[in-house]
Amino acid sequence: MPRKRAKHPRPRMWDRRDSHLKPAQRLEKQKGLRALSLVRTGKVSDLAEAFKQQGLDPLKAFRKTTAVKLRRGKLAPKTSDKIPRSMKIYEEGKLVHVEVASSETASSIGHYWNTIGDLIETGKSSSLRKFQQRKFKDIRGHYHTFERDSKVILQLEQRKPKPEQFEIYKR
Repeated sequence: MPRKRAKHPRPRMWDRRDSHLKPAQRLEKQKGLRALSLVRTGKVSDLAEAFKQQGLDPLKAFRKTTAVKLRRGKLAPKTSDKIPRSMKIYEEGKLVHVEVASSETASSIGHYWNTIGDLIETGKSSSLRKFQQRKFKDIRGHYHTFERDSKVILQLEQRKPKPEQFEIYKR
């Protein structure tokens, strides 16, 4: 009698790549990531409350990710996760979309954007030096480096459309 092949367990929704999700699933995943971020940064103390603030059911969210654990009967975020997330960086004079596979990489990209914000406010490019040797690998295995040339970054920032430039109604 032939053996039945064991089915591979399907990865949980939040552990799948954004390109493999439907738009509604992608939005739910983004809300969950925001809830995790709120708790990790200390803005909200209770994870279940953070999920509720984002409009998610805490128990359903718990079942959809491996980034959450039960501690003393309460939901708690793990210190880091391997949830794939799509982010943007400046690389080689362009805005590039990358999909990263860990919260540590996402955090360093967030620090990069904070540094760019400081550059725009103060004009000092010295804080960009800390990204000189940093490179990271995306979910496909390609290596990326951060754009560190302050002139290029400021040009790219000036090209971004500003909300006040859009006119919705004719006068």
